Amino acid sequence: RIGQSKQNRKWLTRAYGETVAQALEIKPIICSGSTMGQRIALDTYLRAMVSESDETGTGLMGADQGFHNYLYYSNKLANAKAIASIEVHDQGFGVVNNLGAMRSKPLAEWGSGQLVVEADGAFEVLNWDGTLSPVVHQFDRHPPLNDYFAKKLATQYVRRWEARMKK
Repeated sequence: RIGQSKQNRKWLTRAYGETVAQALEIKPIICSGSTMGQRIALDTYLRAMVSESDETGTGLMGADQGFHNYLYYSNKLANAKAIASIEVHDQGFGVVNNLGAMRSKPLAEWGSGQLVVEADGAFEVLNWDGTLSPVVHQFDRHPPLNDYFAKKLATQYVRRWEARMKK
């Protein structure tokens, strides 16, 4: 919840004041880092984000998260013609599985140990229904996943990219 996060509460308070922060404190945090959509809709969304920054004069690192939540919960984009619909999925149920808010205990302890599956030194992150997560956001907040990516997968990706560049 927004009110349980010092950072999210700070971003909203600095940008919009205590009244707005209090009104939104029971709302779930919606991550700005996993926004996707059609180009025209994203263009409208990004212009709104820049407008929020300009209008509030808020330049805090991470303040985009506050703008993002404010735009959603205030319905400020509801009448934007370029945005056909806005969908929000709970953590672990959509295309993007956001692990950033799950730092209160090791990932192995979430979902009865079924959220992250490790086999032969490789990791898979699952959604709550047991399906493989297509996209995992903020995996770097969890040392075992970050190490796996940094030490193994990143090297593989770089090698593939270098091979493509030689062609």
